[in-house]
Amino acid sequence: MSISNQNNDRPDQLPLTSDSSAYRNNIKQNEPDHATLINRIAHLEDELYTLQETRLARLARALLLLRSPRPKVIAEVLLRPLVYKFQKGIRAVLDSPLADANISGELEVNGWAVSSGSSISQIAVFLDNTRLGEAQYAQPRLDVLAVNPWLPLRCGFTARFRFEPDTSGHGFKELIVRISDDKGQKKEFRRRIRFVPLETLPDSSNHEASDERVYQVWIADHEPGLTELVEQSARSQQLAYRPLISVITPVYNSDPSALVAMLNSVQNQSYDHWELCLADGSTDPAIPPILEEALRNEPRIRLMRLERNLGIAGNSNAALGLVAGEFCALLDHDDLLAPNALYEVALALNTQPETDLLYSDHDLLSEDGKRRFQPLFKPGWSPEIMLSANYLTHLTVIRTELIQEVGGFALGLDGAQDWDLFWRVLEKPRQIQHIAKILYHWRDSSRSTATDVTRKPQTRARQLKVIEHHLQRKLGREALAYIDSNGFIRVKWAVGGAPKVSIIIPTKDHLELLQPCVQSILEKTVYQNYEILIVDTGSTVPEVAKYYASLQNNSQVRRLEYPQPFNFSAVNNWAAHQSCGEMLLFLNNDTEVISPDWLEEMVRWGQLPEIGMVGAKLLHRDGRLQHAGVIVGMGGFAGHIFAGLEEGVITPYGYSEWYRNYSAVTAACALIRREVFEQVGGFSES
Repeated sequence: MSISNQNNDRPDQLPLTSDSSAYRNNIKQNEPDHATLINRIAHLEDELYTLQETRLARLARALLLLRSPRPKVIAEVLLRPLVYKFQKGIRAVLDSPLADANISGELEVNGWAVSSGSSISQIAVFLDNTRLGEAQYAQPRLDVLAVNPWLPLRCGFTARFRFEPDTSGHGFKELIVRISDDKGQKKEFRRRIRFVPLETLPDSSNHEASDERVYQVWIADHEPGLTELVEQSARSQQLAYRPLISVITPVYNSDPSALVAMLNSVQNQSYDHWELCLADGSTDPAIPPILEEALRNEPRIRLMRLERNLGIAGNSNAALGLVAGEFCALLDHDDLLAPNALYEVALALNTQPETDLLYSDHDLLSEDGKRRFQPLFKPGWSPEIMLSANYLTHLTVIRTELIQEVGGFALGLDGAQDWDLFWRVLEKPRQIQHIAKILYHWRDSSRSTATDVTRKPQTRARQLKVIEHHLQRKLGREALAYIDSNGFIRVKWAVGGAPKVSIIIPTKDHLELLQPCVQSILEKTVYQNYEILIVDTGSTVPEVAKYYASLQNNSQVRRLEYPQPFNFSAVNNWAAHQSCGEMLLFLNNDTEVISPDWLEEMVRWGQLPEIGMVGAKLLHRDGRLQHAGVIVGMGGFAGHIFAGLEEGVITPYGYSEWYRNYSAVTAACALIRREVFEQVGGFSES
């Protein structure tokens, strides 16, 4: 869907209630019939070219013929990657510049492209009839991969062209981006852009402005318009399971316009079986009339007026006392729900009705409500990230009886009350579901901690307290949460028993790598119960032998001669059998220690029974990230997320500095308990 169409299809055009006849007629007119659904699947089937995929398409068609929504979802999941795989030609998106964009001094072209059964060979950029040059291809596009995991990671292209002042000529020009692949197939984008004098443009030199433009294109491509929202309203009436969802909102001296927008965002939901439970402790006389009007016009709103403000936790508990729903959704008084938020929750509960807690992705909303930015695309349930940041935040929906079971919101933790509640609910085994859609818009106001927690200094202290209490309940011992020198939350607890660690370093020649690696361990490591096993796989350089001789008197270092032909997995397996540590740490010879507590930190996490292997963050010499976790399937095989970025940079997936659980880590620096290593049979040698 284009930007212009999306703007004409705004969710705020939905009526405030679902009772109007116009609304019901709109549903009736827009609901797809059986024939339409069958034609859609037939169109997709035409693009599949093997017997196997044709059979799968028939299965998908059969699923679509069923009137239950769940088979239709399955059909979409089956077909979407196959359509990409077997479609002919080039698939591409030109993210920027947008149509009618103002350009001055520099033209930046960004997008992504893939070609089925071939490779992109050239992306040429023209301005009117003048060729400017070629875009650089194979740039990583994590945002594309997040939504289309079957596409290659390095599908992005970018080009930047600079113009001397006034040499480009002012006025409208036609931008042409021509994409070709190895088979001679072509795809072309044409957009009108306008060159203007530099002094007429606002400052847009920062990358945040570019990222926001890309995000606006993503929104237009992936979020529902009015027609789809009307279809959702019709489908929601046919759901087999229609839970009542109670939206809990504590109110206190809200910005009036933000409060009205919040109320409208709930009333505009495409799922109608909800109630909004408000507890108001405001002293601002502008607030009661707004709530009274909402109460008169919407029977699904329930309001408790408080004699005094009880704080966020106290007001939330008061709102909780009004709840009649099976599930509670948490909503702040100045934030917005996406119009499909509760529909997606209900749909997820129909898929897995035993779910106890659901959470969605979210983005930020400017204070004036006109700009959406900084999306956070979240992973599945990650208790490790929750020790760095409350990444669940919004939208979170919890089974009501569980909130009541743990005693509701704890008083005295305002600003960290949700974090505390989530931990107390999730410390027992629960069914958790992540809805991978932007369903919540968090307003970045001057009073919000959305982008700056220092706006409420007391909040950070309460967050650390919440984390410490959780760890003490989990571990049964004292734990410390603190802020490191870069402003990120870190945790510590005592290492149990000081287990011995065998550090295994395969090597051959290259003394310029090995010596700094070993010396950095010996000179900088605080944790001392370790041995270093240097596994030589056939060095012939005399200087290496001299270096080995210099280490003979060090009781913490052993040199092993590997007697077989080189096989990295076999080398590490063999060395593990020669070691005596309770923990094994596999380390490349081209690494160097930069943090004295590195080994203690890895041992601390490695002792946790639920963790199989611990990886370290690795940096290039220029400070850029080399490794901060591996995602299996990324880029078609496995990829290093955050690779190439600077430290401390916010991304659509959060910060690399957060503790995280991953499907894999690099063996360039990885620690594992010996019993786990032996249980899985070590590294695969084939």
